[in-house]
Amino acid sequence: MKTIGILGCGWLGLHLNQHLQDKQYNVKGSTTSEAKIPELEAAGIDPYLVNLQDLDEAQLRAFLTNLDLVVITIPPIRGEESDLYARSFERLVPYLQQHGVQQVIMMSSVSVYAPDEQEVTEQSIAYSNDPTSKQILAAEQVLLQARGITSCILRLGGLFGPDRKPVRYIINRGILDNPDLPVNMIHIRDIVQFTAAIIAQGFTANEVYNLVSPHYKNRLDYYTQEAEELDLILPPLGENDRKTHRKITGNKIVQQTGIPYEKL
Repeated sequence: MKTIGILGCGWLGLHLNQHLQDKQYNVKGSTTSEAKIPELEAAGIDPYLVNLQDLDEAQLRAFLTNLDLVVITIPPIRGEESDLYARSFERLVPYLQQHGVQQVIMMSSVSVYAPDEQEVTEQSIAYSNDPTSKQILAAEQVLLQARGITSCILRLGGLFGPDRKPVRYIINRGILDNPDLPVNMIHIRDIVQFTAAIIAQGFTANEVYNLVSPHYKNRLDYYTQEAEELDLILPPLGENDRKTHRKITGNKIVQQTGIPYEKL
């Protein structure tokens, strides 16, 4: 039975853990908060206290021992101009190498791409100048260039699920900007299914996949569906800023796994 390590058991990591356990994997998980250890234990996770910014080497080594694969779900600090995020990955890589962890999946973001009037695929190399996006891209490169490690980068759209509803943020803001522009969202159910499929298939070369649901015409379509589900009323519509247009395609992951995006 394979043992998977989830580095960063937040919202995404906990959902992924449940799916992997359902698939009969053993799961080790990390958190930066000692108070969260009981929550991880209750979820059936073998828990470790790992903070790459303030490293407890013994905890990290114990976490990495006897792992078949690591899934990294640690988010960057939004708006942070420094290179702390990428340096955390640089700090991690030698430990991965020393413990023989040869496969890594990183949960990244489609925010690394620059706005574009054309559809954006994994072949696109026009990247955003946003500080957070630059952090994420730099961290990706640390993994992709690491010797002895094969990495699968999953660039995720905006996250949503039964317990995460971005429409509430829009309603609190009081306006829905860019209603006619593309929306790049991904449901947690798609994330965990695609991730489990990649783990089961394995990968022998570095890969990058966009994960974005194809089932929404634009932002208004997505937020209307979400608002109706919760019996909420959308706020007034704002202007469309074409300079922010960005339509991400996520077909490559479907071709690789044979799994379609769920129609929710």
